[in-house]
Amino acid sequence: MKKVFLILLLPLIYLSCNQSESSENDSLQVAKPEPILLSSTDSVSIDLLELKEKGLLEKTQVILINEDPVYLKKKRFNAISLKEILEKYSSAKNQNAAETKVVFECEDGYKPEMPLDKLLSSKAYLAVSDVDAPKDKEWEVVKKQNGDEIKMEPFYIVYEGISPTDIDYKWPYNLVKIHLAPLHENDAALVPKVETAKAGYELYKSRCQTCHSINKIGGKMGPELNFPKSVTEYWNIEDLKAFIQKPESYRNEVKMPNLGIKPKEAEEIVKYLEYMSKNKID
Repeated sequence: MKKVFLILLLPLIYLSCNQSESSENDSLQVAKPEPILLSSTDSVSIDLLELKEKGLLEKTQVILINEDPVYLKKKRFNAISLKEILEKYSSAKNQNAAETKVVFECEDGYKPEMPLDKLLSSKAYLAVSDVDAPKDKEWEVVKKQNGDEIKMEPFYIVYEGISPTDIDYKWPYNLVKIHLAPLHENDAALVPKVETAKAGYELYKSRCQTCHSINKIGGKMGPELNFPKSVTEYWNIEDLKAFIQKPESYRNEVKMPNLGIKPKEAEEIVKYLEYMSKNKID
C-alpha cells in the first residue's frame, strides 16, 4: 500500500516543483526593468571630478590609441571603459539608447554630444592620465599652432578602432561632466520648419553647436549666435560666409578652428542663421 501511495505522490511533487520554478521565473521576468525614455525635463549627470575625489576612478587599464587626433601620434593612456562608468554611475542601462544622447561638458565651455547607442557600441574610454607624460606630470603637453598649450586634464574621451576623421565620434578633452538627455530634446527649439533651412541646420548641429549656442542652447566656448542679436544682423553676410570657411584670415590667434567648410556649406549655414534670427526666444 505504501509503494502505491508513493508512486501516486511522485507526479504531484514533480508538478509542484515545476510550478514553483515557473512561478519564480515569472517573478524574475516581471522584476526586470524595461528601457525608459528620459522626459524632456529630466537629465542624468555624472560629475567626474567628484568620482575622482571619492577614489572611484583608480582601477584603470593601459590602452593604445594608434591615431590620436589631439597629439597627432600614437598614445597610451590610463583609462576606464566609458560604458562601465555610464552603467555604474548613471541610469544609462535603463534608458532606450536609441532615443538618448550623451552630452560631454568641458571646463572651457566646449559641449559636444552624440547618440548613446553609438557610444555604447564603440570601444570608448575615459582617459584619466597619460602613460607617456613626464614623471612629474599627468599629461604630456600639447601645443596649438600659435604656441598656446592645450589643457587636456582632468579627463579625455578616446576610442579604440575609430578614425579621428569620423565626425560622428567626439573626442573631448578638458572634460568635467557627462550628461544623459533625450535625443531630440532641442528639436522643437532649433529644427527649422522650412525646407530651405534644414541643410544648414544639419551642418550647424554637426559642426558648430559644440562651441556655439542659439537661443541659449549649445556650447559656451564660442559666442551665442542668435540672442539677443543674431550674428546675421551685425555681420556683412558675405564676410560671415568667408569667416565660417577661414576664420584665421579674419582674426589673429582666433579660437575658432578651420573646419574645412566649403562655400556651399557656409551658404547653407548662413541660411539657417538667417531663419533663426526671425525665431528668437522671448
